[in-house]
Amino acid sequence: MGAPLTRRTLLSLVLTLLFPSMAALGSCSKEYNALLEQLQKQTDLMQDTSSLLDPYIRIQGLDVPKLREHCREHPGAFPSEEDLQGLGRRGFLQTLNATLGHVMQRLAALEQQLPKAQDLKRSRLNTEDLEKLQMARPNVLGLRNNVYCMAQLQDISDTNESTIVGRGTSQLPVPVPASDSFQRKLEGCRFLHGYHRFMHSVGRVFSKWRKSPSRSRRHSPRRALRKEVRRTRPSRRGKRLMPKGQLPR
Repeated sequence: MGAPLTRRTLLSLVLTLLFPSMAALGSCSKEYNALLEQLQKQTDLMQDTSSLLDPYIRIQGLDVPKLREHCREHPGAFPSEEDLQGLGRRGFLQTLNATLGHVMQRLAALEQQLPKAQDLKRSRLNTEDLEKLQMARPNVLGLRNNVYCMAQLQDISDTNESTIVGRGTSQLPVPVPASDSFQRKLEGCRFLHGYHRFMHSVGRVFSKWRKSPSRSRRHSPRRALRKEVRRTRPSRRGKRLMPKGQLPR
């Protein structure tokens, strides 16, 4: 009979099942505060509409007040901030990872709709907007990698936490047929509006993590192992040498 699985091995197996696409992206930082700060900076960047929504609106010719009014998130397309705040840490990370996976798919579809750089030059449009849009998927992939790394620092006892993936990511609007190009542009605009709002909510959740004690530091496998080693060492407290012939009280 093989040796029983260690806590660290079991945690690794669970994370591979929960985040299968991220398991091969390389080593992770073990510093909770540094990783959380990086996640906060990423969400700050990705909630900024100037990084994605605004360039998309300009490139697609939607930069008109009446058209911008229609550029609003579909209700229920992304998990709400209230729902995210109500999740435990592991449930939140699972929900975030799954949502970002769907976002990656939608961004890939949006890229297919974008004009080529040479077409933008002929139309005297800014090619920097196209470059920003093309950076969206690498940015999301980088965030997903850090989400996976943060999940490694969380307590394995939370693996059965509920998520809200079913109410959020499964309802991301399906891209409209290619025949209606204008409606397709509006759908992309609405999707990006919801994406930025979602990332703002994610950032607010992470900001609360910074204000509360880290469960990862209290429950990490390495910390637990050190505690177990300390328990097995004989305690020297209370064992003062007694003078000859004197009984301890």
